[in-house]
Amino acid sequence: MTTTYVRLKNRRGNRENLPQPLAEGEIGLATDTRELFIGAGSQDSKNRMVQVDSFLNAEVQTQSLIDTRLVMFTLAGTQSFLGDGINASSTVLNSNVALTLPTGKSTPVDPDDITVTKFDLNNSPTAIPSSNYTVSVAGSDFIVTFVSTAIPEANSKIVVTPWTVNEIVSSVSSSGLGVETNQDLSNNALYIDLTTGTGFVDIGSGTQSTSATTLSGLTEIASANDNANLNIRGTISDLGYASSKLTVPGTLLVETDSPTQAILLSKFLNKALGTSQTSVASNIKIFTQDSKPVLETDQYIGQNGLIKSTLSANTSSTVFTYDVTSENTIIVDYSLKINNAYAVGTIKIISDGANVEYMDDRIETNDTSAVAFSTPSISGTDIKLSYTNADTTYDASMSYVLKRWLTS
Repeated sequence: MTTTYVRLKNRRGNRENLPQPLAEGEIGLATDTRELFIGAGSQDSKNRMVQVDSFLNAEVQTQSLIDTRLVMFTLAGTQSFLGDGINASSTVLNSNVALTLPTGKSTPVDPDDITVTKFDLNNSPTAIPSSNYTVSVAGSDFIVTFVSTAIPEANSKIVVTPWTVNEIVSSVSSSGLGVETNQDLSNNALYIDLTTGTGFVDIGSGTQSTSATTLSGLTEIASANDNANLNIRGTISDLGYASSKLTVPGTLLVETDSPTQAILLSKFLNKALGTSQTSVASNIKIFTQDSKPVLETDQYIGQNGLIKSTLSANTSSTVFTYDVTSENTIIVDYSLKINNAYAVGTIKIISDGANVEYMDDRIETNDTSAVAFSTPSISGTDIKLSYTNADTTYDASMSYVLKRWLTS
């Protein structure tokens, strides 16, 4: 008998190109960072979460990127209902109310012209093939009827998004927004999640309010705004997630509503950070002899995570807010420029929960006194640093690095 030896190879390549998530038990080697990942499977609850690596100011920097570079949007006409394991008609399952076709959606509507997703009891989604349902339209009403072998199970959640990726891409690309919409390019700035009828656009250094107005004027988009004012988490009430903005907590584990949202957010953050610092959390990371020392070093002297803010002319506003019960000691190394004057300084803040002590040590090339930081205030458990820019003409640009911890 001849013995044949077969060499088994696993997934390998740059970290950013590894599948998110890997299949259950699948091994992926990041050849650039020399990290090893094992997939926990697509049904793991962490497949809708993004894990950010630990580096200096990771929490603040990633939150700042989400808050300042993204315009969130919801798609018009996205609707949901629960399956009962018996009925095939969306009208019956939707409390005897027909689904509504959004204005501007061309008719007739074929099954391939919409997206139907089924979320199971664990909120793990499965795309329902267009061969498993038919679509009928009467005026602005439409009905999805499932074939007998694909009737949604009891208490499964069905989300219907009456648009295709191509329709959204075409609309945004012709809107004058000026962002790359080709989904296959590395510099794509349009991120679409048809499973929840949401998405976001990376506007770079563009203006959020102007971009949001442009997006809201498109047929396919119901609403658009920045992260703080348009909560794309919790838009599908049947999924049971509370409405909230995308938040980067101290654990650096960012929760979203769906695996697609998690993949899109990870792609955006890696592009914005310029390095593969995030991944879908369901991939289990194993530190190798090469990657572990890098992790331990990056926790202390890794990327500086420089944060940039505009201190608007003739305005008083907030620079940042933190929970004093978890972060009562704050040091801010900053620089600022207003007109032709430059300054660099350090702000030190300490609080006992009721009182705040504060010091701003600044040197400058020319007079920057128009920009002043006020003694931080406490409201409830929030400690807030505010500024006033008394110059009526010039905005000030501020760059800073934060160090924060709890003194107890």
